[in-house]
Parts: sequence; C-alpha cells; structure tokens
Amino acid sequence: MRVAFISLHTSPAERAGTADAGGMNVLIRALAGALQKTGAQVEFFTRRSSPEQGDTVTLDDGLIVHHVTAGPMRPLPKSEIDAYIDEFRDNLGALDRFDVVHSHHWMSGVAALPLARAAGIPHVMTFHSVAAHPNASLHEGEPAETPARLAGEVTCATQSDLVITVSRHEAAVVIGRCQAEPERVVVVRPGVDTVLFHPADPGDPWVPAPGVTPGYLLFAARLQPLKAPDVAIGALAQLPEAGRPDLVIVGQASPDFADYEAELHRLAVASGVADKVFFLPGQGRDDFAETLRHASILLVPSYSETFGLVALEGSASGVPVVAAAEGGLTEAICNTHTGILVPTHDPGDWAKVIASLLADPARRAELATTGRRRAESMTWDHVAERTLAAYRKACTSGRRVAFLHAHPDDETLASGALIMHLIDEGLEVSVLTATRGEMGGVVPGPLTRLEGTPELQERREAELAGALAELGVRAHAYLGHPPARADSEPRRYLDSGMRWIEEGLAGPGDEADERSLTLSDLAEEVADAVEFLRYARAELVVSYDDDGGYGHPDHCRMHAVAKIAAADLGLPFAALTSSRELAAQWFRLDDLLPRVAKALRHHRTQLTVHDDGSTITHSGGQTEQILTSVGLRGSFPRLP
Repeated sequence: MRVAFISLHTSPAERAGTADAGGMNVLIRALAGALQKTGAQVEFFTRRSSPEQGDTVTLDDGLIVHHVTAGPMRPLPKSEIDAYIDEFRDNLGALDRFDVVHSHHWMSGVAALPLARAAGIPHVMTFHSVAAHPNASLHEGEPAETPARLAGEVTCATQSDLVITVSRHEAAVVIGRCQAEPERVVVVRPGVDTVLFHPADPGDPWVPAPGVTPGYLLFAARLQPLKAPDVAIGALAQLPEAGRPDLVIVGQASPDFADYEAELHRLAVASGVADKVFFLPGQGRDDFAETLRHASILLVPSYSETFGLVALEGSASGVPVVAAAEGGLTEAICNTHTGILVPTHDPGDWAKVIASLLADPARRAELATTGRRRAESMTWDHVAERTLAAYRKACTSGRRVAFLHAHPDDETLASGALIMHLIDEGLEVSVLTATRGEMGGVVPGPLTRLEGTPELQERREAELAGALAELGVRAHAYLGHPPARADSEPRRYLDSGMRWIEEGLAGPGDEADERSLTLSDLAEEVADAVEFLRYARAELVVSYDDDGGYGHPDHCRMHAVAKIAAADLGLPFAALTSSRELAAQWFRLDDLLPRVAKALRHHRTQLTVHDDGSTITHSGGQTEQILTSVGLRGSFPRLP
C-alpha cells in the first residue's frame, strides 16, 4: 500500500518540543516507520520552511520527505500558515500514484481533500488537536488560531472517507463538534517505542543538566498556556521547602506564544522556586528518553489533550505519571494503576498528589511496574496493524454504490455477483427498482395462475425482498415511492412490457400506457431517482448499458434515468457490460456462484435454477449460465 502523509504545518524531521513540533511529530514519524516495516510505502509532504531544504530528502530512518513551497521559505507561526493552504495544494501536485492520502491536522486536510477526490482515492483524516469553540474557555480545547479553522475542521470531518482519532474522547469531539458521521470514525490509540523508552538502570546517576538533583519532577511539552506548565510551577511552590525536588521543564515556546517562556521564568521567581526550576530546550528522542527515565514523576497538567503521548512514554519508562483528568489523558493513563489523574488545575491539589507519591516509594514502584507492563502491549507495530486495517476500511467502507434496475430479478441476474462482492468488501450498496415486472411471464406450473393478476405484483415484491436479503442489500426502494419520490404523492411506475418492432429494435408492449415506465415523464422519473440517490448518499451510480443489456425498453429507460440523475448530482456513472474489452474494470467472481444461485431461487415466478446450480431457465424458456463475470465501463473510482 502506498500512502501519502500530508503534514503541512510541521515536518516529521522537527524536534518535538520546539516551535510547533510536539506529539504529532513523534506520532506521524513513528507510525510511518512502523507502516514501512509492514511493506507499506509512506511519503511525507510538508511546507518548505527554509531555502536550503531540498525538494525531496531521505531521513536517517529511510523516510522520504517532500518539501512543498507555500508562502515564505522560513518558519511561520501556525496561526499564519493557513493563508498558504491554497498555494500548498497547487504545488503539491497529483496524488494518483498513492492508494491512500492521510492528512494530519486540519490545514493538511483542507489542502489535500480536493486532490484525493480528483485522484479517486480515499482521504483519511487525523486531527491531532481540535479547536475549541470561539466562546469556549481554554479548558475545552486548543484555541482556534484563525476563523478558518472551525470551518476547515468541519470540512475535513464530514468529507473524509475516514477519520482516525487517537482516543475515544477525540472521537466524541469530532462527531459532536465537527459533525463527522460515527460510522466513519475509528479510534487507533498511539503507540510507544518500548526499546527507546525503558526504565532506568538502578544506580545510574545521570542528570539532564548541571545543577539538577536526581529525583526531579519533569514537565515536557511546548510552552503554551494550554499545556499548563504554570500549574507545575505552582504545585512545586506548594511542596514543603525541606526536600522539595527540582522541576525540569523540557520544551520551547512556539512563535504564537513567543513571550510565554519569559512569563514562566517570572512566575518561578515570584513563587520563590526559581532555583529549583530548570528550563531545557526541546531534545532529540534519545536525550529526551534519558531525561524521562530518570525522573521521579512526570507531570502532564494540560487543559486539553487528544491523547497525551508523553504520558504513555512516561509509563514505558517506568515513571509514575500525574496528569490532568482531561480528554485523552484519561485513556493514556489508567487512574491509580499507571498514574494519578487530578480532577482540577489547582496547584494545591497537584501538590498534595505529588507530595503523597514522593513520600511513598513503594507506591511509585507499583505504578511504574504496571505502567511499563501496559506500555509493552501498545507498541507501534500494533498501531501500524490497526492503521492498515483502517486504511482498508477507508478503501471500501463509506463508499456507497447505488444500482438502478428496471424489474425484480434484474438485480440478481445482471449484477448479483458484483453486488455481493462489493458488500463483502465493505461497501454500502443500495438498490432502486423501477417496476414490479407486472408484464413479465410466469414460470409454467402452479404459479402460472398469478400471471396478469394483482397478486403477481405482491409476489414479485416478496421474491425480490428475499433475493436482496441473500445478496446482503439493506437499502432498497421502488421508483415513485419514498425515499425515491420527489413529489409528496407516491406513484407506481408500471412494467412497459416488450415487443420487437423490427429485428434488433424493441419497444413497449401493446398494453403500455402513460403509467408505464417508458411512457411516463422522464423528468419526473429522474427527479425520483435523484431523491433516492440523495437518500442513499450514493458516490457511484451503476445501471444498464445504453442498450439495456438486450434491448428491453424499460432497461434502456433506466439507463437514461440513472445517467441523467447521476449527472444532476455530479456523480460518476458506470454501465454494466458483458464485454471485457469495453470494461474499465472487470470482475470475475466465480467463487460467488453458489450464493448467487441461492438468491436467484427466490425468483420462483420468473426463473428456475437448475440442479447443477450454474444454469437457469427463464419463464419464456431461454436457458443460460448464471452470470458471475461482469464489467463496468465509464469513468469512475476504481472498486475493490
């Protein structure tokens, strides 16, 4: 599988804790590496932030990064980058060589969605953070950098084929606030590198910086109010001065919060703990892992986290975690088992929890052991497997195909194997039938008495319902009846019958009238079909070829109705064809023969399935093989 990772505002090569680099940078690089171990090919696309960056570079772990020019070639505050989304999209180029486009953060999604649609490939979205509502407090999420963000997040949530969230909390936000459909949202929690992040060796005297006393508290994140480093400093100040540990703060302020680090220094001075607080810049992964494993407690007091990857890294390092009971942190930490969740941001409450753990080494050891054990079950290899499963779901699930047919039994005869195959692959298939086949003949035998009677219509409705159930179709309607009716009053389109006007040219039967499908108003039929396609949220429309398969006038009429309705909604149209040479995509589905035969047996008034299970005889006496190979012609997204 070939996957494009779009990360517009930050590069996977950036060091976490610097500028706007954070947990997302760690996650996307670790995930890409794990995906490549499975055989997938992953390539990154990010904004060029320096003239020295080559168009394409290979990182030391073999990952490929493409730098796309969009705006000035220098670092920019995240709040300014959305002005260059359109330029990024224009310079990104076609993405049709990939199987999946996976966008990270809302700006990436807004840029890449149209390109994925143009290429006919699935678009997967991961937000990593979701903006707070403009009227919300800081406690409810990350502040919106620009007015465009809220609208952009809704666009990404509602138009992507799949949204991968990193926690149940984020899934709820994406569904509730961003209007994503629940069935298009899956949760794949981040993993952790348990080789890099491991408990410290006993007796190792390592310290992260001169003057730091072993047994320090650790805070690690970008320095911005959302991450609440002020709570960590405030809690430190309320610990008893005798035995007060050092607090190491790893991270830097992003351009949007350029003055915040100075504010924290002033807070440490005002709180009387300036000599106990050590500020370190963002570190490389090896150095940070070393700093983390030697901490006595990791503090994660954020007001909002979609997951809180650093908390899981703390657990893997055998370090107890004290975290805010906010968002995804409630899933990153098992409260009282791998860490302690604090329900407030009151520094006094945090000081009490920290003091109790510092005074109880046995309790800290218990939390450390349990945390490490849990982290070992959450490796990036596991995350890659779940992500690949999500990609496969995006390639199938949520892709809705509507089949439009003229009579009962056409669905199974002409496209039953294809319908069954698509459903097996996870697609959502809906079927619209125009008539009840009232004018069709009845198989000789006990049911012949139904021919030409109102009972035949009811019988064929029941037969079709049974056949569709065998095929796995759950959404079905008759043209002219809700949800396939544009007018308030339902109507029934009748079977037109058929007669041969001349050799090779068929027309409506002698009994056809204005109620018949071929003699009704075409615009009305199209309007009804459009209503059904909207109801089914169809993304591809399939019907007969222009000759209706064998020239039946109702088949030809439904070809016209389906094609016009698809065009009205801007949907691709695919025509069923038995010619492999004409097919844009060919399906050979011989393994489905027994199941298709079982579906066909429901149509007892219209055909007979032979004992060999591979041939049928129609009511008119024609015998033929059950169709299991079929093609689609036209221009449409490739189907599995």
